[in-house]
Amino acid sequence: MTIIEMTSAFTPSDGGSPRTITIRISDLRQEPNDVWSVAVDVIGFKTDDHTRAYGADWLNAIEGAAIVIRELAGAKVRDYGGTITPLLLPP
Repeated sequence: MTIIEMTSAFTPSDGGSPRTITIRISDLRQEPNDVWSVAVDVIGFKTDDHTRAYGADWLNAIEGAAIVIRELAGAKVRDYGGTITPLLLPP
């Protein structure tokens, strides 16, 4: 189950070709220890990231996913230089 998927265009500052960046939050589930988790994917930069965010309840897991996306994608935009439109998550 995909909860949210969004695409943006990343334009590198070095003049390279624009890239399509996809963020996805999916696979919400309650783990055996009663912790909730959700899959987080950031796809389209030089390397793709696939991880899980965890929370005490389902909403906390999704909120954690938003933080993970901001950190992963934000760091890549800063490290590679360039702009992303529309913003994946507001700063």
